[in-house]
Amino acid sequence: MNAPDAGRRSRRNAALQVVVLVVLFGVLVAAVAADWANARRMLRAADWRLLAPALAVTALSYLCSATAYAQSVRVFGVAGRTTRLLLAGFVSMAVNNLITLGNVVGYSVGAILLRDRNKGLRDIAAASAFNSYLYFAVGTTCLPLSLLYVIVGRHVPQRAEAGLVLVVALGCLLAVLVNLAVFLPRFRSNLLRFIGRALHRLTRRDVESGLMAFDGSLTHGLASLRTRPGRLVGLLAAIIGDWLFCTATVWFCFAALGIRLHAGVLLSGFFIAIAAGALSMLPGGMGVQDGSMAGVYALLGVPFGPALLAAVLFRVVYYLIPFALGLAVYGRLMRTVSHSPESGPTA
Repeated sequence: MNAPDAGRRSRRNAALQVVVLVVLFGVLVAAVAADWANARRMLRAADWRLLAPALAVTALSYLCSATAYAQSVRVFGVAGRTTRLLLAGFVSMAVNNLITLGNVVGYSVGAILLRDRNKGLRDIAAASAFNSYLYFAVGTTCLPLSLLYVIVGRHVPQRAEAGLVLVVALGCLLAVLVNLAVFLPRFRSNLLRFIGRALHRLTRRDVESGLMAFDGSLTHGLASLRTRPGRLVGLLAAIIGDWLFCTATVWFCFAALGIRLHAGVLLSGFFIAIAAGALSMLPGGMGVQDGSMAGVYALLGVPFGPALLAAVLFRVVYYLIPFALGLAVYGRLMRTVSHSPESGPTA
């Protein structure tokens, strides 16, 4: 498949995802509108000047995530100008943040934008998988700490506590499997073979050879990273910076509506909500992440209605605005891919 065809298919898939997101966002807005009198009163009293720093730290968050992406693909041998790698990283992360679904959609878009470089799609896929793993590792490290803060520091109803424990337990179980797949090459190879055979039975398509090639690219990239540990430090610094600036955006969105969150409350509600949204398998965790964020903050003393309104504001500032900018950047980069003499079929 050449780059223009891949781009058209990517745009069709993205359009379908956007339709689903619009519907889910409409449901979320309807939930806020159910208590419209209180919501309107809060919006009128809001300090909208705080949206400026909210947008500023959002920009810094995406700069960190784009930097982490660019560093990841360089580790795996993907060449290209730094500006192009950063822009591809921005588009990928903007799509990932809005649509989620295992980050497959956003990283697929990034692969299309970089496929005219001197590396094949499997190398870019391996770099994307490793980048996603680092985000996952940082997030799942903070998740149990968030649960501990909620349960130990506050009086949480038993039913709510059981739900929180379930979310964290599922996240930790997934973390164990992912870490085994990353650090144990034999386990990873056997897992990929199992997945390849299962997909072959379901789809009658031979994907095992492609998965084994992906395994080889990932192994090669990890070996390269071990020889240059400084790159791993830079990657982790960029990813941690991304998480911190993202939580700062949450703080400013709540503060704009008159809610000042303590650091422990802020981080706990954020990481539990992100985990719930990811486990829901809905695009962007739409509705689940926002409702979970409002629910956890309500358990920690914030009124549910204002918390839900602030969560919707965060959704607009951190997800929808960067996604709209990402679409414009994607169109510009795709034009350069379409006219590149190197954008033909790639192994």
